[in-house]
Amino acid sequence: MKHFKTLTLAAALAMMAAPALAAPETPAAAAQAKGEFVTAHVNGLVCDFCAQSIQKVFRKEDAVKGVHVDLDGGEIHISMKPGQTMDDAAIEALIRKSGYSLTSIDREPAE
Repeated sequence: MKHFKTLTLAAALAMMAAPALAAPETPAAAAQAKGEFVTAHVNGLVCDFCAQSIQKVFRKEDAVKGVHVDLDGGEIHISMKPGQTMDDAAIEALIRKSGYSLTSIDREPAE
């Protein structure tokens, strides 16, 4: 009986300590859990047709929650679904496929 109590106590302590021993959450993991907000700076966006074609291409992607095109700023704002992401190469490929050129990409966690 004494060993049973000791084993039970040891198991309980191990279970309580396990979360503390887990790897700390990295900023990238936190962003992926909440979703991510990506801004792609693009050359060649000048009209509503440009915006519609970009939106159509990005809305087909499973990872994309929403997309908005800022014609004045030459930016594509992409909201990713929680737990989803797209790497820079995939975003650039979609932009190039649509006939535009990418200048840079900024990422930030969704709020």
